[in-house]
Amino acid sequence: MNTSTSRSTFQVGDVIKDSYTLAKLIGAGTFGSIFCSFYRSENGTRLVAVKLERNIEQYPMLYNEVVVLKALTGNKHFARFYQYGTHKDYKFIAMELLGSNMIDLVNRKRPYKFSLHSVLKFGIQAIESLQALHQAGFVHRDIKPGNFVIGNSRSTTGTFFLIDFGLCKRLNIKDGVVVNPVKKGNFRGTMMYASLNAHYKNELGRNDDLMR
Repeated sequence: MNTSTSRSTFQVGDVIKDSYTLAKLIGAGTFGSIFCSFYRSENGTRLVAVKLERNIEQYPMLYNEVVVLKALTGNKHFARFYQYGTHKDYKFIAMELLGSNMIDLVNRKRPYKFSLHSVLKFGIQAIESLQALHQAGFVHRDIKPGNFVIGNSRSTTGTFFLIDFGLCKRLNIKDGVVVNPVKKGNFRGTMMYASLNAHYKNELGRNDDLMR
């Protein structure tokens, strides 16, 4: 999400479902916002990510996140899912709090260059995450550097995570071949990183998550 494109309806200090206290705005987009939040329970307090989305039926992007995260439960390259629900006119999802994305890592200290070891490590883990997503029956449709982030703890700081499944879709495949719909759909993805099939508005398959 881009913090410069919209203002969040929610503010730091707001409490969601009597459990999540919003602590810091991480990002905001057209349909909602994501916050670093405190989750309080009888077992103590911990930091989590809370993503909120306006309740618009024709754009069920947050529900896509829930479906994918549940399907990939236990995989080290996907955030842990905690809760999904509604709050006022918004839907929300609570999940594992992660760290900086690839763009932020590069921009943190200019000029910045990844070592060969770091590039290989990222490349291998990126392929692992996409392989897991595809084996679960999904195509991401918005692969870009900003959707790969590092972990937020000592045990996960060297692990890359794949995020942002709002445009994710189940693969439409028959006999190993992607089946195109009768009518072409709308463009899906980010213009700079999208595949040719995306620009031609064709049905997207696994290969479109791997090439521009």
